[in-house]
Amino acid sequence: MTTPIAVFGDLNLDTSVGVHGFPVAVGDTMFTIDGIGDLVGGAAANVACGLAALGADVRFGAAVGRDPIADLVLGRLAALGVSTDFVRRDWPVTSRTVVLIDPRGHRLCINDPKLANDYRFPDAAVERTIGASPLVFTSTQSWCRHVARRARELGRRVAVDVQAIVTDDPYHHDFLRHAHVVVFSTERLSLHSHDFIRRLWADHDVEIVAATHGSDGATLGVRATGEIVHEPRFDVRRVVDRTGAGDAFTSGFLAALARGRTPREALTLGQLTAAYKIGEKGSTHGFPSPATLDALYAERRR
Repeated sequence: MTTPIAVFGDLNLDTSVGVHGFPVAVGDTMFTIDGIGDLVGGAAANVACGLAALGADVRFGAAVGRDPIADLVLGRLAALGVSTDFVRRDWPVTSRTVVLIDPRGHRLCINDPKLANDYRFPDAAVERTIGASPLVFTSTQSWCRHVARRARELGRRVAVDVQAIVTDDPYHHDFLRHAHVVVFSTERLSLHSHDFIRRLWADHDVEIVAATHGSDGATLGVRATGEIVHEPRFDVRRVVDRTGAGDAFTSGFLAALARGRTPREALTLGQLTAAYKIGEKGSTHGFPSPATLDALYAERRR
């Protein structure tokens, strides 16, 4: 059985632009046929859409502007199966991201988060969004740190994705100390992933840690057993767009935990979700259905 999941964080308009390769040449106009598209984006939005596609009951707390772009974003979010009931139109303008993507799926993101650094999601709205959800996920936008703290105070299980973290720095410290579940990428990590996992266990009340290594798979750490295990990557579909691959892993991982799967099973399901999702363009599109994911998992278990 799936339990409700409250998700808090960034929601913006992602404009994806296909380029011939990096570095991008400067000069005349570059023409691309069907190579520019507007999609919903943001780490938290990616996770919310992934969870919804995987059959989870999602309550998404975010903020957009009072501009026409917000209407586009909210409409597309609803079309992806995510309720907009808890999205606040508190800002003058909606945040935006431009994503440059080459034919091999490599990307460069240019993000304008607008008012994210100075925003505070109202406390009453935080509690209303959380509702009865036992699991609360936050991205690492600055305004989410008080959400993670409040969720912890309310006795909820808190999950955070600290993305390509370098170390337990002052910016991420609040998120780590309030989290029960931590997901991170090792692409910029300043020490070995196993050492960082053990540090999270020792310095914070973190129970489960998942580290993603891109093409080298992922690693799981479970404090209760002291287990740290690595799993190679899976090749499911031809890579079209790696944008949001880490967020797809997070959505698959959390959806599995919410369904009562073990952390070890969740690691595999997270990897399969990401491997499937990168076969389609766009950070909020291309997720497997629950039935497809279960079939992929069963195939891997043979």
